[in-house]
Amino acid sequence: MRLDTLVHELSIFLLGQNPTKPFVFGISGGQGAGKSTLCQALEKKLVGQGKTTLTLSLDDFYLSKAARQKLAEKIHPLCATRGVPGTHNVERLTEVLGKLEGISKSTPLAVPRFSKSHDDSLKDVLVSARPDFVFLEGWCVGGHEKCIESEAQNDWEALHDGDAIWKSWSRNAARAYQPAWDKCDAMMLLRQETFEAVIDSRWLQEQSNAAESGVWQFADRAAVAEFCAHYQSWTVGIWKDLTPRADFVIGRTPSYDYYSMRG
Repeated sequence: MRLDTLVHELSIFLLGQNPTKPFVFGISGGQGAGKSTLCQALEKKLVGQGKTTLTLSLDDFYLSKAARQKLAEKIHPLCATRGVPGTHNVERLTEVLGKLEGISKSTPLAVPRFSKSHDDSLKDVLVSARPDFVFLEGWCVGGHEKCIESEAQNDWEALHDGDAIWKSWSRNAARAYQPAWDKCDAMMLLRQETFEAVIDSRWLQEQSNAAESGVWQFADRAAVAEFCAHYQSWTVGIWKDLTPRADFVIGRTPSYDYYSMRG
């Protein structure tokens, strides 16, 4: 099915909820899976139905470059690279989710922003309308420590984290994310068919980001693949974990067709 069909089906589900508080819909998926595009389309659809929406991207809650550098010096050099659990300000995320009901013009909510091209935090933005629906989207939404083993699971990890210090630190850090995931009223997994497709999607995303910002973070696909190696075990582990328990599990082909992975 095409994106508009998927959006139509999801909007029927969401509009049928009739929540008394902001309904939080968690959308998990690897880099470049199309989470942002889906959220934009869902927002447009629901606003057309008279609803208010808010998309919270987990990416916007990344720790600043300076904060990650401190982790790198204290724990492991790989902590400087944004991505895995432990590199987000998860306390801020949980705080923002807890304040959704109180948003108003007189009491706006400050939400962080992050620039992938500059790899650093930007100035907060203010949200002043209480949303009916909140889309919490991110590559590791729903992930927890048992999704992966603490030991190195691929050649890249064995080379860069042979003693699994960074990996164990990230697994332990994932525990702090659970209160945020618990605030999700429903969960969706949106995924590509293979991890190689994740790398391809992230490379396309990089080109788009560079065209918009004028800043290149990665010179070529090989550099993107090196970056994505940080995420591989978590991404594949979350796919396996969420597939049987998410409310929706949607596959995405390279040509941007979507299909249910539950037959």
